[in-house]
Amino acid sequence: MASRRPVTQIPHGEVLGSYRTHEDAQKAVRFLAEKDFDVSSLTIVGSNLKIVEPVTGMLTWAAAAGRGALSGAWIGMLFGLVFMLLGGGTDASLTTGALLPGIVIGVGLGMIWGIAIKAINRKQSAVMSSPQVLATTYDIICPPGVVNEAQAILAAR
Repeated sequence: MASRRPVTQIPHGEVLGSYRTHEDAQKAVRFLAEKDFDVSSLTIVGSNLKIVEPVTGMLTWAAAAGRGALSGAWIGMLFGLVFMLLGGGTDASLTTGALLPGIVIGVGLGMIWGIAIKAINRKQSAVMSSPQVLATTYDIICPPGVVNEAQAILAAR
């Protein structure tokens, strides 16, 4: 597998093809690779970027408390494990040791924290979403010296 090199500028070359989805562009590159074309010189470039933000719901008080409780449980479990391993106490059971109390305390503090953050940000939007950056077109950029060969291979598809 080739090593990854950071891209610091837009690649130069000729557009071998434009595709509506990234998967279609990858299929074209895969086809070229199957026909023994050296694809290491190709680059897929997304153009006309858009932010697509599907709404997943509203952040209610219960959702804020629930999210806080889950985060707090993980943090409490981490602290509980650390105290259980480093505490040196003789009680190593899960219920009376440090693990379960750490989780319970973490859940409680996490709920309070989640509700407090929602109260502070009350005036901001309570819409929950998962933003993604998508391109409207995906171009395959090819070096000028081999573009004719690549176009001939793709034309035979």
